Amino acid sequence: MFSSDRISLTGSKSHLALVRPPGVGAPRLEQVRKPVALPGDFVCRTLIAGVCGTDLQILRGVRDDPARILGHEGVAIVEEVAAKADQRWLGATIAVNPTPDWGSAELGHTLDGMMQQRFLVPARLRSLVVSPPAELAADLAILAEPLASVLTCGSILKRVAEPIRVLAVGRGTIGQLLRIALKTACASVRDVVVTGTKETSGIEDETFDTVILCSSRQDVAAALSIGFDALCDGGTLHLFGGLPSEYRDPRLPGVNLSEVRARNTGGRVGRSLTEQCQTTIGHKRVSITGHRGSSNAMLTQAMIELSARPDTYRPLLTIVTDPEEAVRTLREAVGDPPVRPWTKLGIDLRRWRT
Repeated sequence: MFSSDRISLTGSKSHLALVRPPGVGAPRLEQVRKPVALPGDFVCRTLIAGVCGTDLQILRGVRDDPARILGHEGVAIVEEVAAKADQRWLGATIAVNPTPDWGSAELGHTLDGMMQQRFLVPARLRSLVVSPPAELAADLAILAEPLASVLTCGSILKRVAEPIRVLAVGRGTIGQLLRIALKTACASVRDVVVTGTKETSGIEDETFDTVILCSSRQDVAAALSIGFDALCDGGTLHLFGGLPSEYRDPRLPGVNLSEVRARNTGGRVGRSLTEQCQTTIGHKRVSITGHRGSSNAMLTQAMIELSARPDTYRPLLTIVTDPEEAVRTLREAVGDPPVRPWTKLGIDLRRWRT
């Protein structure tokens, strides 16, 4: 195939991107070469990209994902294809499910992501492309992937138990979405309490039949301590996120927590969803379950939910701003000490000052 065969809506050969420095630290605005579409690929123009807790962990050096440009949440428009059979996609608005059911996340993790004006969806990830409903506002689209994961969590809990009182350990976007949407995703839930790993006042004397861990990776030990204290005997511990690979805890002997979580990846269920265990402290019986990511169908369901109830979810969008201001905000968030007075940061790639 010759380059002249590519079908494109733009002739630009470079664009601006939020590029990570070597090591740790906030990204910088730099000109990068526009990706070139090969047969089956899409080159897409980002409208809005979201910043999630995983992105912050990468920028802080807590995770070693190699992508130099982050971003796996948001929406984009297909601008270039390399096959005439794909010409129907030109101009289409898309989202990309970042977690395939066959392995680890790539977009924004091992493959340059959406925090740039244009990014590549390679042919091998085409099955993860999802078409948002026309009614979905671009800013709310950055909540679709985390909301899909919350809905997936609810669907799993319905299968393994009938939770009534739920404690979410982690005050980030996931914790807030659990507070809003878990009762919809799992009808048995009557109460959702959200706490951080450093401020548990008010729950010391309470017990919960289900605890969901959704804290950052560096806080997993503290989150587990809170969960063990709050969980009733025979309760369910759901591993939503924040786990290093091959993570084990001495209070749960013989259990590879990362493996339990990975049994449900990208909506694909592997072997038994739950692992039965007894804690070494308090000798509580615990059913452990978890998941990574969600299916395309659940991502679509999340986008429909956001379109139907925009006023319910929009307050979580603390900051939606241009890339220059986003870089300054990220510099504060990964600084020492970190300053993060926001729940969700959106980067509007349509609003460049330069």
